Amino acid sequence: MVTKKVIDTIYKTCKSRPESPDELNIALLFETLAEHHAIEIDEGHITINSIPPGSPFHRVALSRIHDIVEFDDEVAIVMHSSIIFLNKNDNKAHIHIKQERPSFMDRLRYHMANHTTD
Repeated sequence: MVTKKVIDTIYKTCKSRPESPDELNIALLFETLAEHHAIEIDEGHITINSIPPGSPFHRVALSRIHDIVEFDDEVAIVMHSSIIFLNKNDNKAHIHIKQERPSFMDRLRYHMANHTTD
């Protein structure tokens, strides 16, 4: 099972993209997910047909992918601020979107705006 701790570890270990999309384990997508997700690769993009066409995660540029990671029941397509989890046993997919922590300046502005004295 993929927990928050595992997700945090994925983001930490997959911080940067490979020098070339050729270094990604794209074969893993076809070996484990072809039956349920109808994945296609063309013109430098991956299309995941189990995700609705209106979703921004339906078609992703290979140059945006940091890594492809296999788990017991899922395969994760890791990008800078999001992870697409594709189930190996059915056509279910779920997306994790990284919540950026507010910067020091953002926290200071919030504090000043909400704690002013008259």
